[in-house]
This record gives sequence, C-alpha cells and structure tokens, in this order.
Amino acid sequence: MDLKERRKELNLTLEDVGNFVGVGKSTVRKWENGDIANMKRDKIVSLAKILKIDPLDIIDPARELTDDSNSYIKDVVSNMHKLSINRQQKVKSYTDNQLKEQLSSKNKIHSINENTYTINVLGAVSAGTGEWLTDEQHEEITVNNEPPMHDFALRVNGDSMIPLFSDGQIIYVNKINDLDMVRNEQIVIAELNGDAFVKKIVFDNNRKSCKLISLNKEYKPIDVTSDDEFKISGVVVI
Repeated sequence: MDLKERRKELNLTLEDVGNFVGVGKSTVRKWENGDIANMKRDKIVSLAKILKIDPLDIIDPARELTDDSNSYIKDVVSNMHKLSINRQQKVKSYTDNQLKEQLSSKNKIHSINENTYTINVLGAVSAGTGEWLTDEQHEEITVNNEPPMHDFALRVNGDSMIPLFSDGQIIYVNKINDLDMVRNEQIVIAELNGDAFVKKIVFDNNRKSCKLISLNKEYKPIDVTSDDEFKISGVVVI
C-alpha cells in the first residue's frame, strides 16, 4: 500500500501523522518512501491505526508473504514472548538486518555520493498510444535525488499524463500480481492487448470493468472490457 497516498486520502498532513505516532514529520516522510527497516513494532501499530489500515499493509505492502510465511510469523511472535529481553533484542536485530538486505536487493539503487544515485531503467511505457515494455531498452542512468522504494523504473513516452508526468520522465513502479490489490484512481502500469500504458485506473462500481484515464484532457479515456487482454503490471510510486 502507498502510505503517502493513503495519508492524503484521509486528508492528513505529515505533522498529523507524526504527532499521533510520536515522531517527526521527516520520519513519516522516510516511511512513506519505504524506509521501514528500523521501524519499531509500536510505531507500525500506531501508523496503521491512524491510516486505518492493516499493519501488514506496512510490513508487506505487496502481499508477497505466503500463507506459510504468515504461519512462520505467528510462530516467531508466539515464541518471542517466551524469550528474555536480551534474546528478544537479538531476534529483532537479526530480522532488521534481513529486511535491510532484502530492501537493498529490491531497490537496485546505487549511491555514488550523497546526492547522486544510479538506477536501472527497464524500458519505456507510453503515456499516449501504447508501447510495449522491453528489456532491450534497459539502461542505467544517474539521478540527483534519492529514488523511492521500487521494483523497477521506466521512462515515460508522451504527454498524456501531464502535469503529473512529462515526456521522458523516469517513474518508479512496484510490481503487482493481483488486480484486487489495485485501488480506484491509482496510477498504474497497464498492459492492454499487447501495449503498455501509464494511466490512472477508474473502476466501475462492481470492478467488472474499468477505464484508463489520461490526466491530459486532450486524450480520451480508454475503455477496458471483458473481451480485452488486460492486466496491471505495477503501481506507480508517487
């Protein structure tokens, strides 16, 4: 789940969330960018409470954990209560290190210096007429701002998502495998009949059909029906 988007849905400021959880707004901003490796359990619970979400939406936003994994978590939590404080701290330290390694691998972000980073761009995605994603367009680029947590990066082709995304802009995407995980009006990478688009998705009331909406009003919405080959490849990190 995109924590920043959820906060804005509830009309909360960074200060509102920080005051409730008991941290500064800069810490909340780091959490929204995916830096949760050192986030304490009580903070996770408080953040989930004010955002009215499940704590798992913070710990495992992509729901990558299997049922077996959830069973393991329950066993670990149950056994943690039986350990001494010293041993509990050792378990927490180990899990924190494991999470840092996982996030580092996931991001594929390399810091050159304090303000310069290199990222891998998978390819291009159309903001207009549709363009297929391809590994053949893979490139490594340098950016001046630290990228958010993401699974892959893409370059936008076209102007249909102006003013949010301009032609040539790099966007960051989290993979998604289940359409039910996509919320109404999120910005997504959609594959429709062999073409890939970056668009805002708008579902009908029963989610049986949807439209792909451009933010540039010069472009008409794209209707998606049951006859189309359609899937969501990812959600854009904003």
